[in-house]
Amino acid sequence: MRYGVAAPQANAFATPDSIRAVAHAVEDLGFDSLWVSDHIIVPEGSGYIPEFMDEPLATLAFLAAETRHVTLGTSVLILPYRDPVFTAKFLSTVDYLSAGRLVVGVGAGWLPEEFATLGVPFEERGPRTDEALRVFRNLWETETSSFEGRFKKYDKMRMFPKAATSRRGTIPLWVGGNGVASIRRAAELGDGWHPINLSPAELAPLVAQYRAQCGRFGRAPGPVCLRHMPGGRRPPSGDRQPLTGTPAEQAADIQAYAAAGLDELMLSLPARTQDELLSTLRRFMREVAPKV
Repeated sequence: MRYGVAAPQANAFATPDSIRAVAHAVEDLGFDSLWVSDHIIVPEGSGYIPEFMDEPLATLAFLAAETRHVTLGTSVLILPYRDPVFTAKFLSTVDYLSAGRLVVGVGAGWLPEEFATLGVPFEERGPRTDEALRVFRNLWETETSSFEGRFKKYDKMRMFPKAATSRRGTIPLWVGGNGVASIRRAAELGDGWHPINLSPAELAPLVAQYRAQCGRFGRAPGPVCLRHMPGGRRPPSGDRQPLTGTPAEQAADIQAYAAAGLDELMLSLPARTQDELLSTLRRFMREVAPKV
């Protein structure tokens, strides 16, 4: 099992010193990956959506400079919010400058007010996401690029850098979401599936669906990376949420996730202070991970 951490990029944690401290701790403690999330502008009083949140692409570039070997990812980048050509260039540059450490988790988005503010029709989010993934592939995998789609067209254009020369293939694209459309998109256009807040019992049949969809499109299944956030769904068999309780109970949960088909567990850990977050990360790697 690989272990990732959601970068603290919001509210009191959205400072250079805090992001830097957590990034260094994630590498030093032996975690495998570090992830940023995406919101650009949110309605007043949105509740759990932070109003103060560092922009993900800028944060990603900052993390690339502050780390040396940990995988960097987006969990998830909302593709309809940004021009896909510019975004492809930004992401390939981060991958190139970080020596091939980038994984791009993507999503279609869900907040109508944010779409309206950015001038993107909410009802077009699915087709725009599919097309953006195709644009990424086209620009990253061809020397001279041409594309004709519903929203983007170009002919005989050149864009460099591509992915890092040390990487075999291209930048991995993992599609986020638990729904039917997301699983289809992951199988058809992605290199992996990135669900959120599922118990092991809920995950297993959806992994089977993802693998079946990959077979339908004649593609090999990629990694499955689950983002676990506090307050997720309770398992059908009891009232203890996954990854709570004693270290042994948490380790047993991780073993159940692995049996359900999970390859990577990404932790979004609750904490009120930087010291509390760092302590929680140390405790997980010292007390939970060795028991798996």
